[in-house]
Amino acid sequence: MTRRRPGLQGLLIATLIAVGFAASLAVLLGVLPTLDQALRRDRVQSEAIALESAIQQRARATSALDPSSLDRLAQQIANEFAAEVRVEVGGFRSGRYESARCCDLLDAFPRTPYRRAWPRDYSAVSVRVVESSGVGPPIQITAAMRVRGGGAEIGIVRNRVTLAVAVVFGLAALAGYLLSRLIGRRIARLARTATRLASGDLGARAPVVGPAEVAMLGDGLNTMAARIQAQVGQITGERDRARVLVASLAEGVLALGDDGRIAQVNPAALRILGLPPGARLARLDELPPPLVRAVREAAEAGADAAPAEATLPDGAELQVTVTRLGAPDGGAVVTLRDVTEERRLERARRDLVANVSHELKTPLAAIKGLLELLQDGGVDARHQREFLGLMSGEADRLERLVEEQLQLARLDAGGLPLERERFDLDDLVEGVVASRRPLAEREGVVMRARGDGPVPVHADPARIEQILLILVDNALRHTPAGGEIEISAGRTDDAALLSVRDTGEGIPLEEQAFVFDRFYRGDPSREGRSAGLGLAIARALAQAHGGQIDLVSAPGAGSTFTLRLPPPPAPTAEHAVPQAAAPPAAP
Repeated sequence: MTRRRPGLQGLLIATLIAVGFAASLAVLLGVLPTLDQALRRDRVQSEAIALESAIQQRARATSALDPSSLDRLAQQIANEFAAEVRVEVGGFRSGRYESARCCDLLDAFPRTPYRRAWPRDYSAVSVRVVESSGVGPPIQITAAMRVRGGGAEIGIVRNRVTLAVAVVFGLAALAGYLLSRLIGRRIARLARTATRLASGDLGARAPVVGPAEVAMLGDGLNTMAARIQAQVGQITGERDRARVLVASLAEGVLALGDDGRIAQVNPAALRILGLPPGARLARLDELPPPLVRAVREAAEAGADAAPAEATLPDGAELQVTVTRLGAPDGGAVVTLRDVTEERRLERARRDLVANVSHELKTPLAAIKGLLELLQDGGVDARHQREFLGLMSGEADRLERLVEEQLQLARLDAGGLPLERERFDLDDLVEGVVASRRPLAEREGVVMRARGDGPVPVHADPARIEQILLILVDNALRHTPAGGEIEISAGRTDDAALLSVRDTGEGIPLEEQAFVFDRFYRGDPSREGRSAGLGLAIARALAQAHGGQIDLVSAPGAGSTFTLRLPPPPAPTAEHAVPQAAAPPAAP
């Protein structure tokens, strides 16, 4: 527990009381004894003068200084003044007279030529008496008496000195209190201002009042606070800008301390790690183990090395870069870059090139082989016509493949124009079924249309028909003889629906996520019949219209592809009556 230090007010009061106490003590120990001694001395002196005067008066009043008169004179003085009296005649002691209350003061009083003396506690006089006739031996009368009284005067002085000491104490305390109120308040304001500044209130300012030194201190404190506020404002602004920049980065950023603590995480890092916004990460060890290993590998490799790679449990692929921070803070900045989509696109491009090469190679190889046979000769006219027909079919296949690739490229770039108009999906279904029913009957498949009334949409009829033809042709390829294909149009509150349901072999659940990918074919035995681009084109056309294609399928239970289109806007005078769909494409 921290010991609390005394305040300025208490120190000032204590200092002035101590000064008053020292002055009072000096008075009590120095002045009071001196006064006491002076009073006693004056008392002794006055008693000695009175005693001397009394002896002289008595001696002059005595007519004859014979031994009996001297004895009476000495006894009177001893009784009257409670003194000791000694009479000497002609240098010889003739008698000694004492009061019952006196002590042996004459023995302590040495013979001295002085007329009188006043030691500390008694008075003594020696008087020479001469007879009126002027004849006779010299007579010396010596008297000594203890000084009595004087205590009242000394008590009065002592009481007054004590009162003066008390007054000095009171004045010292009052002066200390007033001085502390005068200076202490102002210094306390400065202290409170400094405390507010230390607690973070940089707008606090001290009043510039009081003595010059206190005013200078307050002015200096205010100047320092203004500079600190300006510097903190600048640093805070730079920090906020840095935080906004880090938060806006698409790459994930983690700030690590030397002890492995995570000091800062931006939203992109939480998104990459699959964490909800605002999630807390305390230490590096809380991250997925593959990422922790990649961070440590990147830290050991240094900034000049290639970024480390990490694959998270959910399949996300990350590039990890670690940049060391210099002293004094230390630590490191970890940058996470999600390259999952890039890797997927790279693989898709590689697969696309491989698939396109394969698809182009097959018809080119067939055309080349047929040309070699024709060039060798020996082929009759009938086989020549057959070979030319096969070559024409392979050329059509190449043209269709190139056209589909160009169409997908335009869809990817958003450059395929859509000529939207208002038409009825039910009429479109009837036209497509009529065009494809002969093909279905040749394959032994029953194809029928089902409608619940007009289903108006606002779209490009040629592109919607293309989507429907792709879905119907796909159903024909995967529906064996004896199966059924049903094409229907309908609507819900928020979409227009166009469905193609078949009773074919169905699609396994694990393959349904890939059926709309380019060059995907679930059945390799059907390689020659399709390049695997139809469903990819259908999905791209649906998305261009703001819709989507849903799939519901199970092995052995057939498949249902459903095109969902946004509902048309409210009809206007220009489109009051739905227009018929464009003529269906030829088989």
